[in-house]
Amino acid sequence: MNPLAERIRTVRSRPHSEAVIADRRTSVDAAGLADAAEELRLGLVKAAGARRPLVAVSLPLCTDAVVALVAAILGDLSVCFVDPSAPEERRRSLLQALHPDVVLDRSGIRTVASSSTPSQDALEAGYVAMSSGSTGGGPKGVLSPWAAIDAFVPHGAAALDLDASSMWAEVSHLSYDLAMTNLLVALAAGASIRVSSSLGDRLRPLGFCARVGATHVRLAPRFIYLAANERGSASPRTLRVWGSGGDRLSAADAQRVFDLGVATVVNTYGTSETIGFASAARFEAGDDLPTVHGALGIGRGSVGGWRTSLAPDEAGEMLIIESPLLPRGYLFGTPSGEFPRWDGPDRVLTGDLGARRGEELFCLGRAGRRVKRSASFVDLDALDAEVKDAFGLATFTAATPEGALVSLVEGAGNDLDDLRRRLPTVLRPDSVPDVLVPVAQLPRTGNGKIDQVAAQHLAATAG
Repeated sequence: MNPLAERIRTVRSRPHSEAVIADRRTSVDAAGLADAAEELRLGLVKAAGARRPLVAVSLPLCTDAVVALVAAILGDLSVCFVDPSAPEERRRSLLQALHPDVVLDRSGIRTVASSSTPSQDALEAGYVAMSSGSTGGGPKGVLSPWAAIDAFVPHGAAALDLDASSMWAEVSHLSYDLAMTNLLVALAAGASIRVSSSLGDRLRPLGFCARVGATHVRLAPRFIYLAANERGSASPRTLRVWGSGGDRLSAADAQRVFDLGVATVVNTYGTSETIGFASAARFEAGDDLPTVHGALGIGRGSVGGWRTSLAPDEAGEMLIIESPLLPRGYLFGTPSGEFPRWDGPDRVLTGDLGARRGEELFCLGRAGRRVKRSASFVDLDALDAEVKDAFGLATFTAATPEGALVSLVEGAGNDLDDLRRRLPTVLRPDSVPDVLVPVAQLPRTGNGKIDQVAAQHLAATAG
């Protein structure tokens, strides 16, 4: 049995454990979790005809999906989660790249036609994270062994102040790396878990937390504004954690979270390729929020055996993550020149720009997407972040071949005159977009990130 399995068996079998995993329809208590997971493991192994099959789980976020995760951990299997609500083309491309032995979905367990890939019995057991595809590359997979995850989870739980008395609320599908991190840490800490794939709960996250009595949740940046609409009707005062992963978290975003009645923000930093997060900073309501270029700190660059630091890059300084417990590279689809990428066996270049002030590190956003205008550079990601901070609007700005800047503006309606008047008050003159295009929704990948290739094409066409 791998050490993560031993850890979960231990915390889930303690006397008087009240940990429950539940969705709107079903639940399983601590005593029944291992039994349900073992029954599923036997079915997966039998169907695959292999001792340690690679399993693709295509279930919505529900109790059964969490049981499948536990079955993979306790059975020392390899598992990858595929969001069944993602576009069919993306789901098909993921499965074609992954070559699983079996697929678990709502219809049950089904085998997959054999391929020329090596036997999955040779694959180290663990969780396979898939890239979001936001930069247009093909699917990439990276395997994090259960033993390495076991080394991370106690430190992750300490950073999030998560223990057996806690309840984690999760509304993001397990194909999303941060949702997987959340669930793994909560499982290993013995916390109760409430999950929901309901669109209503995703749109009203604080209402969901208040309904189930959650103490912990993660609000993605674009969901802060949804949560703000719930103010006064469903703001659980015990809610205390908000982590940003690899996103650039602004001080304005953090203050909006505090304004919702949340007492604590935990700003975490990491990538899918490096297991969990490798730095974390904790802020309390009323704290002075130190920033660099509007970005909130990510901590001092240490979570257990993981270290975050800075390395020189032509665009500035890039955040790097180092650990002897890192995965050893992509399983497939390795792109040349894209980030994140390995720079040796124990070091990953993240592709995120960073800065240091004293002992504190800051994530300033992704490298790249920089254009030169009027003899100076404009960082398009930073431009979009400034518009979001100032006006609460999600935008994607692209440069046309002629040098014009075109901004797609999500959900702004057809009247953009007021936004045009106000943009020069927050942007440098050389970075004000030339064209504003209203769109009902920005193109997004199955993981909810902006599909940069589709958005770039849409912006170029509109421009």
